[in-house]
Amino acid sequence: MKVIGFFVELEIDPKRLDIFHKFMIQHSEITLTEEEGCLAFNVYVDSKNPNHYSLYESYSGQEALNIHRFSKQLAKHRKEVDHMIIKRRIWELGEEKDESDFRGEE
Repeated sequence: MKVIGFFVELEIDPKRLDIFHKFMIQHSEITLTEEEGCLAFNVYVDSKNPNHYSLYESYSGQEALNIHRFSKQLAKHRKEVDHMIIKRRIWELGEEKDESDFRGEE
């Protein structure tokens, strides 16, 4: 089993922080409890810049990652929060990924 880890950096619209935080915590908890292959989903907020979020996600392998990437839950979450995100960067094993690879599926 090859564990796949991701680091995501997000810059959030300051006017939307409260609602974004609620949605982000909800999404992380649902993903961690309902997606069997999700090993970790941590949400961090920069204490000096609360508009900056960092996420760490870990999956048990490519199949588990694909379940997440194409899940209805991810699509729902992206619909809820994408308009609140000013900037997004996704890194996998040191390589930046294109955010369009993580859209979810309706």
